[in-house]
Amino acid sequence: MHYMPLKYPLKKILLSVFFSIHLIAVPALTVAQSGTKQSGSTSSVVLTQENTVLTLKEAEHIALTDEPGIISQQWQAKALSEQSVADGQLMDPKLQLAVANLPTDTFDFDQENMTQFKVGILQQFPAGNTLDLKQQKTLKQAQLFDSRISERKITILKDVRLTYLEVYYWEQAYKTIRQNKRFFSQLVDIVQSMFSVGRNNQQDLIRAQLELSRLDDRLTKITQKIKTQRSKLSRWIGSQNSYNPLAKKLPDIFTPDLSSLSDEELTQLFMTHPKIQEIDKKLEISRKDIELVKESYKPGWGLNVSYGYRDNKPDGPNRNRADFVSAGVTIDLPLFTANRQDKKLLSKEHQYQALKDKRNEILRQLVSGLQQEIANEEQLEKRHQLYYKLLLPQAKRQTKASLLAYQSDRGDFADVMRAYIDDLNANLDERRIAVDHLQTRARILYFISDSYSKNNK
Repeated sequence: MHYMPLKYPLKKILLSVFFSIHLIAVPALTVAQSGTKQSGSTSSVVLTQENTVLTLKEAEHIALTDEPGIISQQWQAKALSEQSVADGQLMDPKLQLAVANLPTDTFDFDQENMTQFKVGILQQFPAGNTLDLKQQKTLKQAQLFDSRISERKITILKDVRLTYLEVYYWEQAYKTIRQNKRFFSQLVDIVQSMFSVGRNNQQDLIRAQLELSRLDDRLTKITQKIKTQRSKLSRWIGSQNSYNPLAKKLPDIFTPDLSSLSDEELTQLFMTHPKIQEIDKKLEISRKDIELVKESYKPGWGLNVSYGYRDNKPDGPNRNRADFVSAGVTIDLPLFTANRQDKKLLSKEHQYQALKDKRNEILRQLVSGLQQEIANEEQLEKRHQLYYKLLLPQAKRQTKASLLAYQSDRGDFADVMRAYIDDLNANLDERRIAVDHLQTRARILYFISDSYSKNNK
């Protein structure tokens, strides 16, 4: 429906002023902010009142400070380190106390020549190099936790970065829609005032009110998203820190250019990844198990030394009796190995082969995952540039064109509204892509954590 410019000059003037303000204010609020560095104090786990802005660097520092899961694994590593000392020691000797050859008719200790009170020591010696191998195996198990701790740290950093960026996006989306809602509320007031004096039709008023209600619904949903993501962030940095305001600009997350690397080069890149180092430690432990089984083919042995005390004769010229000293050696005879040592050795070798195949599987997963993130990062970079250079300016020009067409009576109010909503959605999409881009980089850093650490030393 068309309106004559001279018939409703006041409506045209008010609408022109409103959309002019919109075209100036909204882009300034939603313009891309990627590539700006944030700094903040990382000296305290709880942010002070003087520094309530939570930057990504501070969130990372807090998440890694006194993290219960990391501390628990550190204690387990210390426990195994101490256990390794014990595993390298001989078994405790055994003390033997006995009365031998005591006559049962009188139970007199000095009646018979062979009656003795015996004190002996028995010491067992494991087969071959068993003790050293057990000690080495336990040390490898302690070192295994070092890899698990490293893997947990980079996983925590990844989760903190992803959640922080998600909170940032939804809060920026909330601010953008809230800003647009204020302009939209002004538009509803203008249209309603025109309708109350009969200088506008009801369809324009209903459409404006409907879009305003939709914005309220979007704000409600976004509020729920913000609370959910803030709660997720509190798992790593605590509730008090998780509800501090975030930095106003997107953080910097840098990644090296990996697009030119081949599969073999990417595979080599993962040789120092905690997941691969963890399974390498498991392979070393499995090799120690194989060596231990091989030692069981060798005989273990034990040494038994005893002293037998004899009492003097009850009467006679030569009453003294000599005491006895006994010594003996016991030797294991691993003669029947078919159903014991052989089967154990086969079992350990099969476990070792399973770990080798598992290592290859994990390597493939890591390489494939990194390649996917690299491809996503490239496409998101292109989309971000497309939005920033073309789509956002085009959306602004469309809004201006629809407003000019409406002012010159060559368009209607629905076109203006549609252009305004498209412009809002384009700005939100650009923010979403910018955040997705950084989240992809955060996942890339999980894969190349060691390279990232070396580049930042």
